[in-house]
Parts: sequence; structure tokens; C-alpha cells
Amino acid sequence: MAARAKPSAKRRGWRQRIDLGHAVIVGKRSDPRIVYGYRFPSHPRRIKIGYSSRGLVRVAEQSTAFPEKPVVEFVIHHPRARAIEAAFHAALRGSQSDVIGTEWFDASREEVLAASPLLRRATGRGRIARRLRIGLSVLLAACGLCLVPAIAAIMAAVLNGTDAAAVIAQAKTYLAGLPSLPLRTTLSRAENLLRWAGSQDMPPILFLIAALPVPALALVPFIGRRRQAF
Repeated sequence: MAARAKPSAKRRGWRQRIDLGHAVIVGKRSDPRIVYGYRFPSHPRRIKIGYSSRGLVRVAEQSTAFPEKPVVEFVIHHPRARAIEAAFHAALRGSQSDVIGTEWFDASREEVLAASPLLRRATGRGRIARRLRIGLSVLLAACGLCLVPAIAAIMAAVLNGTDAAAVIAQAKTYLAGLPSLPLRTTLSRAENLLRWAGSQDMPPILFLIAALPVPALALVPFIGRRRQAF
């Protein structure tokens, strides 16, 4: 019995040297391969993101060189922990601290979460952000769809030279009325523009070009997202 108690006492010993009170822990805790992030109370903006093949024992060992306890922000247990660490460093490269070593970053908790879907899911924030992004994408796609009749009619008028000025004026009237007119009136005007464009023997490819704003606007919420660390 005494032989079994020693590892437990040793574990309690290194755990006392770090603060896990607010840590987000992801993955199977039996896997010692981890990516960790910790801060010091005296430097709450600065975080160290590193890899360990021996679990949090590595963090406890590092703490002996400092006069205060590391406050662990997250621990990710994962077979690809080394790759996750590299992805974190790449995602936060622009926030690297001006200190010795390459594992320190000047990044807030929100910025760290933004770099990792695993952490966002664990904190429940990824689901909300994803739903908001999808909702905005649907809204922008609907706006793009409203533009299609006007673009198609203008393209047909310009290409055929048939009453271009009148058609353009009609398209402008349609667009100007989108925010305020009843839906039935808007749909009627859109139908008239599309029917007129179709009557001009407009090549099908041009209708596809006129519809490009739909996918283009739908993708806007997903453009410029930071590289993800898993």
C-alpha cells in the first residue's frame, strides 16, 4: 500500500506549484501529450503556449524558476499535441512577446480562444460564433439574391442596346424600393426584370454571372479568419 501512495503524494506536490482553478482542460487526461497555456498574475496579458510529453509536470518544473505560481489557462490532451502547439504559434505569430524564447505571446484569452476551435467548443463559445456567422452568411446571400434581377436586366440591356436607359432606370427603381416596399411589390418588380432579361435571348452564362453576388456575399463572414490551431 505504501508503494502506491508515493506517486499520489508526488502528484499532489507538483500540482501545488501551479494554479488550475480556472483551466479549460480538453481531451483524455490519460494522454500525457499536451499543449498548455499559462500566465503569471503579475503579467496577465502574457501567455506561454508550449508542448509537453509528460503532462503538467513540465509546467510545475518550470514554475520553480519563478517567484509566483503559473495560472494555467488551458490544457489540451491530444495525440497530435506537437502539431497543435505549432499551429498555435503560427496563429499568434503577430503577437509574439519581445522576450527570450518563442513560446511567449501577448494575447488575451479571447485571442487564444479565437485560434482554437477545440477550446471554443469546450467553453461553449464556438457554437454561438458559428451560428452567428452562418446567420450573417444567409442574410448576405439573400441580399445578393435581391441584386440578381437588376444585374441581369442591366446586362441584357447593355449587350443588346435595347432601351438601355429605360431598363437601367427601372432597375434603379427596383433597388431603391427594396428596403421599404411591400414584399409582393418587390417580387413583382423582380419578376418583370428577369422576364425582360430572358426575352432578350440572353446567354445562360450571363445569368450565372448575374448570380455571382449570391455566393460572393455569402462567403464574406468566413473571409479573413485567423489560422486555426485545431
